[in-house]
Amino acid sequence: MSHGITRRTAFALGAAAGVSALIPGGRGGLRPARAEAATDTLTLYGAPIGVSLPLAHLVDGNALRPAVGNTGLTIWRSPDEMRAGVAAGRIEITTSPAPAAANLYNRGTGMRLAAVLTTGMLYLMTTDEAITRIEDLAGKKVLVPFRGDMPDRVFQLLLESAGMTVSDVAIDYVATPREAAQLLVAGQAPAAILQEPAATMAMMRGLSQSVRVRRAINLQTAFGEATGRGADIPMAVLIVRDSIRERVPGLPARLVGALKRSTRWVNNNPASAAQLGEDYMGLRAPVLERSIPHMNLSVRTPAEARSHLEFFYGMLGRQSARLLGGRLPDSGFYLDVG
Repeated sequence: MSHGITRRTAFALGAAAGVSALIPGGRGGLRPARAEAATDTLTLYGAPIGVSLPLAHLVDGNALRPAVGNTGLTIWRSPDEMRAGVAAGRIEITTSPAPAAANLYNRGTGMRLAAVLTTGMLYLMTTDEAITRIEDLAGKKVLVPFRGDMPDRVFQLLLESAGMTVSDVAIDYVATPREAAQLLVAGQAPAAILQEPAATMAMMRGLSQSVRVRRAINLQTAFGEATGRGADIPMAVLIVRDSIRERVPGLPARLVGALKRSTRWVNNNPASAAQLGEDYMGLRAPVLERSIPHMNLSVRTPAEARSHLEFFYGMLGRQSARLLGGRLPDSGFYLDVG
């Protein structure tokens, strides 16, 4: 996914380097920080997928005022980049893959859960008309981005539920969802595990090249059928560091409330949200607009999501305890945001 500097993300990069004399706000350009704010500047960090669209809307409207004078948004390129930023102390608020959030907490970084941001946006995309079930992938090459992270882990869980293992398919790990989408359309493999908006990107790129790419399996539905817990994969979450909570008391609750409003706006205004996403995230608006209905964006508080999240963590922990930092996160992981 693109990580280019836009007129909005330029602020976030500057703030990370300690530049805070003038801060870009929304569409009006540069604004001075407001004196009454509890903190003058705050950079939010987001994944290169759909869960960052509500963050873009929140930042564009400066929805955290007056607790925060100005906000910016930086899109990280991979979960490894996000983890490195947290470890270095640069990142205080970020979206995160759900297992990475638990791992960071268990490692003592002070990052805690503020919200779950989606019920899942993973799909098995294919150019092969014969693929309709997980079992149909036996012996076939499957492109998977972000080795060891959400697309890979969920795919392995579904292979297991189908009585298969990774040795029954030929997994080709690639660096990013964009790369996987491009290779799928180019015919380098008949199938790929893609999250939004890369899944929609693959379909639209294929259409322009007379290659039919389709959604063979909704992984949320498949997960629900395998577990009996409904079509719900709590794959992406928002985490907040203790340091910003100490500087701005009440910020997590304010942030989650604003995110709920922004998420409703994104779901109800896909065309406008897509343009905002192009401005902030460097992704094409036509792709984002068609992708939003498949993102399953929602905001659940830790209290609302804990039972389902702990079930999911239990499944992941059976794959690899190291994935979660050796254990399930304790109750301190789950913030009370009202």
